[in-house]
Amino acid sequence: MGLFDFLTNKPTVSNVEKVMKRMLNEHHQQQVRQESMEQLVNWGTLEAIQALTRRLAVNFRDTIVNEQEKRWVADALVERFGERSVDPLIFFIRKEQNVSTAVRALQRLVSAERLVEVLTETLGAYAPGDYRSTQAKAQLIDALEEHTPASVLERIVPFIADHDDDVRIKVIEQVQARFADAPADAQARASDGLVGALLDPEAASRIQRRVGEALAAVNADLSAYVADGRISAAAMPEGYTLTSAGRVERR
Repeated sequence: MGLFDFLTNKPTVSNVEKVMKRMLNEHHQQQVRQESMEQLVNWGTLEAIQALTRRLAVNFRDTIVNEQEKRWVADALVERFGERSVDPLIFFIRKEQNVSTAVRALQRLVSAERLVEVLTETLGAYAPGDYRSTQAKAQLIDALEEHTPASVLERIVPFIADHDDDVRIKVIEQVQARFADAPADAQARASDGLVGALLDPEAASRIQRRVGEALAAVNADLSAYVADGRISAAAMPEGYTLTSAGRVERR
């Protein structure tokens, strides 16, 4: 091995970046990308681990190969580096849009409580009106679906008012599923969010119908909204009615 070969095989920041670029180039042969991933694993420095996480953000047009490579990287992060991968994965989840694979990897390394903390804090850093973070918000909300702490409901309720209808639907579905087990104050805030969406003049009809379905399913008490004039039977979406007791029912 010559001096040049020796120098180019050292895990300097510039060499890690060069290898990372080869790994992320879908126009390279798969063997070249695989060798690049293995080189980063062999180096095992913090910079190399961080570079490996970047593969989780990129989608190639060949979906089968794409998922194979992401799975290989996720397994390497968990099985080869373990605890050393936790901070790079958390940093990745907080900064990137395509976070599902990273979330699944982190789930293998930390407690459920820690995972929920990371996911809810990350979600809370986004605004419902931020159209640039739609993908991240949707994936974070999906990842929270299987976790039951009451704090999750509190964190997702603001996104009933998200600018993206698909995100709104995901949240409404989770609010409906979590409502019965939530404390009274959390139920009140969830009801506020649902009523707000129902009265939103810019909300699509499918959003309003889904809100009506959720309010009926959880048997939400809207009598206070009726009493102070915030809501009336005229606000009900097609297929739903408001009873004199302030409950939403299907027609």
